Amino acid sequence: MGKAEAVQRGRTAPTLSFAGQYPPTPGDPFGGPGSLSTFISLLLRAEPYPPLRCGAQCPQPGGVLGIEGVCELAARLLFSAIEWAKGVPFFPDLQLSDQVALLRSGWSELFVLNAAQCSMPLHAAPLLAAAGLHAAPMGAERVVAFMEHIRGLQEQVERLKALRVDAAEYACLKAAVLFSPGEGDGSKGGNLWDGGPGRERMNGL
Repeated sequence: MGKAEAVQRGRTAPTLSFAGQYPPTPGDPFGGPGSLSTFISLLLRAEPYPPLRCGAQCPQPGGVLGIEGVCELAARLLFSAIEWAKGVPFFPDLQLSDQVALLRSGWSELFVLNAAQCSMPLHAAPLLAAAGLHAAPMGAERVVAFMEHIRGLQEQVERLKALRVDAAEYACLKAAVLFSPGEGDGSKGGNLWDGGPGRERMNGL
C-alpha cells in the first residue's frame, strides 16, 4: 500500500459504523453529526493518560523547572504523542512504514500542541535551548537558526494557550496534523501558522 493510499484510508471511513449514528449527511465522510461526535470521543480517549500539567513537573522552589526537568518533560511530550497516535482511529491499520512516515512528518507540530495543552511554562523554551546547545555544540550560524526555532516554539505555545483551545479541539488539531503529511517539515520544526492542516481552524478560533 502506497503512502497516499494509506493516508486516504485514514481520512475516510466508508465502512465505519458507530453505535447510534445519525442518518448520513451528503458530503459527511463520517455518516452524520452523531458519528462525528463519536469519532471525536475516540480521539479524546486515545490520550495515553490525562494531559500533563507542566506545573506538576516543577520540584524546585517557585515552580521553576531545571534543565533536567525540561528535558524529561520534552521527552514525555514526544512519547505521549506517539502513544496517542497508536490509539487514533485508522492509524493502527496503516503499515508500520506509513505510521513512521506520518509521525516523522508531524512530530514537531504534535510536540507544540502537546506543550501548549499541558501549559508549558514560559521559561521552559530557553532551558530547552540551553540543553540542546550543551548536548550538541554547533557553529554560530546553526546557533542562530536553532534559537530561531526555539523562539518560534515559544511563540506558538503562548499563542495556543491564549486561544484557550479545549481538549476536543486539541484532539482534532492533532489528528489533522497526523493525517496531513507534507504540509509541514517536521525535520525543520513546522509552524502551525504557516498554512497546512488545522491552521485555518486555529486562526478562526
